[in-house]
Amino acid sequence: MRIIIRNLFRRKLRTVLTVGGIVIGVFALTVMGAMSEKLSLLVKGGEEYYGTKVIVVDGQSSAFYGGAPMTIDKRPDIEKVKGVTYVTPEVSLMLDEETTMSFGMPAMIVSFDAGANQYESFEINVATGRMLTDEDRGKVLLGSDIADTMKTNVGQMIKLRKQDFEVVGIMEKTLTAPDNSAVVSLYDAQQFVHATLPDAFRENFPAEKIVSDFAVYLDDIEQGEAVAERINAEVEGVKAYGPSFFSDQIGQSLAIFNLIILSGALIALIVGGFSIMNTLTFSVIERTREIGIKKAVGARSGRILREFLLEAAVIGVIGGIVGIGFGALMAWGINESSRESGLLLFQLTPRLLAAVFIFSIVISVLAGFIPARRASKLNPVEALRYE
Repeated sequence: MRIIIRNLFRRKLRTVLTVGGIVIGVFALTVMGAMSEKLSLLVKGGEEYYGTKVIVVDGQSSAFYGGAPMTIDKRPDIEKVKGVTYVTPEVSLMLDEETTMSFGMPAMIVSFDAGANQYESFEINVATGRMLTDEDRGKVLLGSDIADTMKTNVGQMIKLRKQDFEVVGIMEKTLTAPDNSAVVSLYDAQQFVHATLPDAFRENFPAEKIVSDFAVYLDDIEQGEAVAERINAEVEGVKAYGPSFFSDQIGQSLAIFNLIILSGALIALIVGGFSIMNTLTFSVIERTREIGIKKAVGARSGRILREFLLEAAVIGVIGGIVGIGFGALMAWGINESSRESGLLLFQLTPRLLAAVFIFSIVISVLAGFIPARRASKLNPVEALRYE
């Protein structure tokens, strides 16, 4: 190993440029991968939540989630549909009135229905404090990220849309949408939405009737698409989406987006691989006589091959460590700068960091294979004559 390090530092400038190429590629792959990881976790959480139920929204709404408000009077009609076990009204709105839709999941205020707990497969646990009850008023259960953003804890008072709420619990981290949610009773959520309605509309639309959507729990999950079709056929003025809609629409879009952003990062890393190939090729040329001497005194081709591949691996290790360090630092910095808005763009996970590190070494070794093989195949007599 000492010889490998010595050979690398003997070509200081070239080595620095080579390692720099790998660092840039690993840096890009780390940052883009962290963004992809965050989005993937959000979508995975959405698939787990929506994949076991039917979501019903207003028939005139163009949005799958968070569309135009509708009336709770539709609930009995939905409950009559064959295959429906339980219907829970849901109310959701953005935490900040001035927030516009942007990259990622903004902080949300969502409603709570204790009756849905026995049917819900997406498990939410409380880390500290307690769960909400339907009778709670002016109480809030916070996701882990939003609690960190607000720098609050159980028992403290916070403001939601300029109204005071007592924090009664903080949820365990889920790495998906609930982490950035403030959960309040259905009554409190309805009051929030009612306050946002135009004056003329507000007078004829009581707060207790407001619903953003209905989550429909099923007798048989396998019949989810059929139940959605029956709701659309039997209940007027609504639009029902089956369990597969979220993964089909959102999941496919994410897969394309991930492919685009990761492809750019991979190209940068592959370019770094070519710089390794170039460096080791020049190294073989410079050390031709040295290789000839080694072969003349008995060094086998396999040993020469391993020596050059080890040099390439060392470059990959150094570039991987430095690139991951810079990438993680940038992801952390951007997350911290946007924490107050509740928008965390990056998720650094052990599997991502391990994958990027291993990939940087693999790319380096693969890039170094051709010059390493060329070095191992040199004829010792011709190598000794090389000037």
